[in-house]
Amino acid sequence: MNRKKLLLLTAVIVLLTGCAPDKSTGVKEDKIILTVLAGQSTSDAGIEDMVNEWMEKEYPQVELEWECVDWGDRFESQMRGRLASGDIPDIIIGKAQDVKAYAKTGQLGTISEDCSAKIKESALDSVTLDHQVYGLPYNFWYQGVIYNKDIFEQLSIEVPRTTEDMEAAVEKLKAEGIVPFAVHFQESWKVANMTMQYMMNEIFKYDPQWGERFRRGEVDYTRNEDIMRCMENNRMILDASWEDALLLDQFESDSRFTQGEAAMYLTGSWSMQFANQYGKTIRFGIFPFPNKKGDADLIRETNLTFMKSADTEHDSLIDEIFYSLLSDRQLTSEILEFTQADSVVEGMESAYKSKIQDDIDTYEEQGRVIDVSTGNAQLIWSFQNRVAQEQLAWLKKEKTLEEVLEFSDANRAASAYEE
Repeated sequence: MNRKKLLLLTAVIVLLTGCAPDKSTGVKEDKIILTVLAGQSTSDAGIEDMVNEWMEKEYPQVELEWECVDWGDRFESQMRGRLASGDIPDIIIGKAQDVKAYAKTGQLGTISEDCSAKIKESALDSVTLDHQVYGLPYNFWYQGVIYNKDIFEQLSIEVPRTTEDMEAAVEKLKAEGIVPFAVHFQESWKVANMTMQYMMNEIFKYDPQWGERFRRGEVDYTRNEDIMRCMENNRMILDASWEDALLLDQFESDSRFTQGEAAMYLTGSWSMQFANQYGKTIRFGIFPFPNKKGDADLIRETNLTFMKSADTEHDSLIDEIFYSLLSDRQLTSEILEFTQADSVVEGMESAYKSKIQDDIDTYEEQGRVIDVSTGNAQLIWSFQNRVAQEQLAWLKKEKTLEEVLEFSDANRAASAYEE
């Protein structure tokens, strides 16, 4: 065999060896690895499996390497650490309220016009900075008081509109031996979520820039009657719940509510995951927690929101994946049903019908819906959660309400992300 033939045979062997299946993995060639940091709410866990299954069919050459963390407890600290070190995942999944804060660091990539055109225009404002879109909202929830319509009808209780109406409903339920509220106070995020629901209808509804004014020292928590009313609502709900409410987690609270052990539950439509599965014989509805003026609105919150790193080596590929994901009706329908959420993707509507959907539609038709991003963007989650932890100490009678208010004012600078 001459030298040329020997070199040619050697080259062929090398090429064939390089394409040979790896016996340990069964993979013919190296896949493109995209890292994903996913901040998940309680109803989101499991979505990664649905997306992985879809990716295997649509993008078999790509593998998503997931890091899933609890959005309320760990997502912000993870993102801050990643931003500080410059170790940004290729894909980030958070909430719409996260986008502008992280985009200001310059480490989020802009979203292609083809992708952003797939999102309803009304949902793009919260993810747009300096006329550039940095996130893709995917679904949204509604928050308010989910209630047992059967109990309300049996006792001839009308849906409360004012604070006085709610007090009367609670007293009537107690008189009939029915627990008025399901609640779980084991987690501080629950207190934070409830408090922002009150604040949206007592404060931000009338003063949309209240959070900015708070940071400038123009308004305070201390001696603020509206703020005190919001926090006192948590005390009222605790007093109108089970004796062990401070020890309960969400699973136990959801379980009892769907078994008819309480009449109301201040929560979000994420709790309908459980209600639709286990409370099949109960008719549920939803209404906004009443405010002082009697004109409270149902609350809308954008949940899953896709972002990407400004420095990813796979920018165009990620845009392509985002576009395909937003275009897949079957996958969108499955995720919406799984999370009990509604879609902000153009042309993608929920195939399922939640038990509270008729009430939601009524509030939407009446224009009685308010977007919680107004409050969440001005008072960031870590601040809300720290104040909630102080509230929990107050609810346990370990601190006074005045101490909670003073803590909030003393930490006003921490109510916004550092730019």
